[in-house]
Amino acid sequence: MKRFPAVSTITPSQFELLVKKWLSSTGHTLDHFKTAHLDQIQGLDGEYTFDVTARFKALGGADFLVIVECKKHKNPIKREVLQALHDKQQAVGAHKAMVVATSDFQSGAIEYASAHKIALVQIINGQAAYIMNSASGREIYIPDDADDYVGFFYAANPSGELIFPQLLSSRMPFEMEKFLEQPG
Repeated sequence: MKRFPAVSTITPSQFELLVKKWLSSTGHTLDHFKTAHLDQIQGLDGEYTFDVTARFKALGGADFLVIVECKKHKNPIKREVLQALHDKQQAVGAHKAMVVATSDFQSGAIEYASAHKIALVQIINGQAAYIMNSASGREIYIPDDADDYVGFFYAANPSGELIFPQLLSSRMPFEMEKFLEQPG
């Protein structure tokens, strides 16, 4: 049976590359979709380096930019982290922003993310995906190549309400795809 590593054991680089992999798995429906790790972007007030970015074309060829910050924290993510990301988003003209964290989010951070349409993802041990799917009572097969980590994806729906967290992995990127495809 596959052993899943604890989230605390992932290195910062592994974490960022995992997020890039998840984001890359969504791009098949978007034109000229590409992702980058440690992408440097010139903003209005200086240069910024983002853990992960995605660029694509939509709506007849308009360029879109998504910025992602990865936070490997033990304590819940605070509102200030989201505020700083939102400032960077405005400075570089990004259309969407996302925070992916190894911890959960404080209520103020969730409220801020919902108000500013910033997606939140909390990574968890990959075994959780199979525990959730085993609620039927039958034994669930776990493949040897199962994702070590999965995520809970939170984002605002078109009316601005935060959706219930959805499971995210390289095999199940559907909620992230919807987030990318939604207008501003």
